[in-house]
Amino acid sequence: MSLLLFSIRNAFRKKAVAALAVLGVAFGCALMTFLFSVTTGMEKRVETTFSNLAGQITITQKGSMFGGLLQGIGSSSIPVSYIDIIKDVPNVNNVTGQVTNILRPAGATMVLPLFGYGVNETRTEIGPFQRIIEGTAPARDDEVAIGKSLLEYLAFLNVTYQIGGVYTFEVPGKEADNLNLKVVGVYRTGNELLDGGFSGTEQLARDIGGLKPGSLSAISAQVGSMEYVEEAAREIEERLSGKKPEVQVVAPRELLLPLNSVLRVLKQFFLAVSSVAVAAGSLTIMVVMLLSVVERRREFGILKALGWTPWDIACMVLVESITLSLLGAGLGVALGYGGLVAVKEYLAIDIGAPGLRVAALVCACGVLVGAAGGLYPAWRANRAAPAEILRG
Repeated sequence: MSLLLFSIRNAFRKKAVAALAVLGVAFGCALMTFLFSVTTGMEKRVETTFSNLAGQITITQKGSMFGGLLQGIGSSSIPVSYIDIIKDVPNVNNVTGQVTNILRPAGATMVLPLFGYGVNETRTEIGPFQRIIEGTAPARDDEVAIGKSLLEYLAFLNVTYQIGGVYTFEVPGKEADNLNLKVVGVYRTGNELLDGGFSGTEQLARDIGGLKPGSLSAISAQVGSMEYVEEAAREIEERLSGKKPEVQVVAPRELLLPLNSVLRVLKQFFLAVSSVAVAAGSLTIMVVMLLSVVERRREFGILKALGWTPWDIACMVLVESITLSLLGAGLGVALGYGGLVAVKEYLAIDIGAPGLRVAALVCACGVLVGAAGGLYPAWRANRAAPAEILRG
């Protein structure tokens, strides 16, 4: 029997010791898998939103909520004639108008955005009507589709919306004018701003806000390349300067950069927590293997007397520890993914993005933990003197 096979089999000779070592590593790897999956999922969603907003400039009336980030929600209107002024700006490829407003679920304190689109909306590649994942797109002025992110958030608050259900909404400032709207579909565009609201027909959004034809909540200008965004924004601001109503010109992507910084700090925190968990697993396997080495001194002495070299014994101990840690890493990955699925099912929120990359990183870390955990015990095993051990 080869040294490798003998060492692997020998790792499980004492089942209780082996189980303790495996569980120690599994705990750290499970926590690492869960946290890394969560941060990967968060990064992916933020990056998708960034890519969708890359090169986009939003024009709203001065003083708009969140600096115009929410496409004019909560602001007064701007004339549609501004589109003709903006579309001639160099490097601007596409200019579209946006009608938005806010709704309040009956009896609730929160307000939710409503984005209005034409029934045959084709002016944007990420339009909600072209990204329906359940149900159908709204076709009437009393129908809406709900964004996937908003659906998950509301489910977390125990507020559920079902496709086909009719729900009562209040219009802020017009509480007496309740609306009964039917949810006909769920959409996901990848843009968290759009996916965090409702979408309906343009006429519905106009009626709710009392927005007359010829007026818009916001105008979006798409620039061909990111390098021209600032230049185009300045040109738009100059061309609309002095006009009434006054406008503000913003690049939504720039407003989201602080969010990226927060995510980076959160990722570092999760990395620190995972490192502590893995260090605990490494320490566990090191202690278990060290105790095992101390108990097996007589065994090592006999093996040396039979002709085993110190290198053979060191390799045996290292293979044993790596085998146990690799098994623990595999169990940890399974437990981490299981916990992630359970949390997603319970909270109804897509918080993680399990993938082969995360699994491979965690398993690689498990192997390193096994190697690190077995180095000192292997060194101790090498120091076993056959004559002294056998005399003892």
